[in-house]
Amino acid sequence: MGRIAEALKRAETERQTATRPATRRADRPVVDLPAPGESVAPPAEAVPPEPGQEVEQPVALVEGLCESLVPWQDRSSLITEQYRSLRTRLLSQNPLYEHRIVAITSAVPREGKSVTSLNLACILAEIRHLRVLVVDGDFRRSSLAGMLNQPEGLGLADVLAGDANYEEVLRPTPIPNLMFVPAGKTRGRSAAELLTAASVRQVFKRMQTDFHYTIVDTPPATTVTDVGIIGQMTSGVMLVIRLGYTQEPAAKSATRLLQANNIPILGCVVIGRDAPGGRYGYGYGYGYYRYYRYYDHYRKYYQEES
Repeated sequence: MGRIAEALKRAETERQTATRPATRRADRPVVDLPAPGESVAPPAEAVPPEPGQEVEQPVALVEGLCESLVPWQDRSSLITEQYRSLRTRLLSQNPLYEHRIVAITSAVPREGKSVTSLNLACILAEIRHLRVLVVDGDFRRSSLAGMLNQPEGLGLADVLAGDANYEEVLRPTPIPNLMFVPAGKTRGRSAAELLTAASVRQVFKRMQTDFHYTIVDTPPATTVTDVGIIGQMTSGVMLVIRLGYTQEPAAKSATRLLQANNIPILGCVVIGRDAPGGRYGYGYGYGYYRYYRYYDHYRKYYQEES
């Protein structure tokens, strides 16, 4: 928990530095530095491509996809490279190439966790031999379907309630290798009731078996108990913190809640910083990345000891 507090203080110091007149050196993208005792991830992907296959796939703009899907809309941007750095960290933590489920949460609402979930899934799907699934596990404020320009329809909640089959809710996306499961409709049932159903572990086990990586967007950790339940069925949780918005006590509280439930914390993603001219970058998206420099709106990935 001390390392998250340290990461927040480091990010705040850099934010204050960014408000000073820019220099040629300050305009360079920020590079992560490993914590003391932490091994440095290799620059190349930890998972090698299959013989005769390219590592990444060509992409094209798709009408209706959210502009916040940066790795798809602009593959050469600096923020996309930061996502690839985050991907490399995840792959290097999995040297045996096991199938993994990763939950994405935040301390409080509106920190950018849904955008982070979708972008991380997209950047993982760039690797051709990986099958990736992104799941909307936020039954109260689902948003991934809209970002992918898809109708809500049947989803995870319907499967857990017994109103749909697993195969019915799996949807392809315009992004090769990436499948999607929407949140679905609770139909009057509480999220806790659905997530403690007898079938829930079987469903998550099926997703882990079918896909190399499953990214689950979950509600904020301090507002509801969903991530405490979902996290028990995952390989770990990544915590999203939004600079200038998330208060340090809230981040610490979210960390304590995850630790109390014995859920491994895979890392912390700190997003958002002051851009030149006084503009503020709200995480990874919200539709204006075509006009501003990407790296001014994205900070670093800080790894937290599990």
